[in-house]
Amino acid sequence: MLIAAILILALWEAYWTVKACWKAAKADELGWFIFLLLFSLLGVPEIYYLHLRKKTL
Repeated sequence: MLIAAILILALWEAYWTVKACWKAAKADELGWFIFLLLFSLLGVPEIYYLHLRKKTL
């Protein structure tokens, strides 16, 4: 059960990190890109970044 929870959390984090880093790289935002790679907090900064970028587009 614990292994399944860890796997689900790892997949959740990987999904949001890849999605946010891809968007930051395409927008030439090196600072955000590095921040998102260094700080993995269960997808919270990534979701915040994507929400922030959605409003500015």
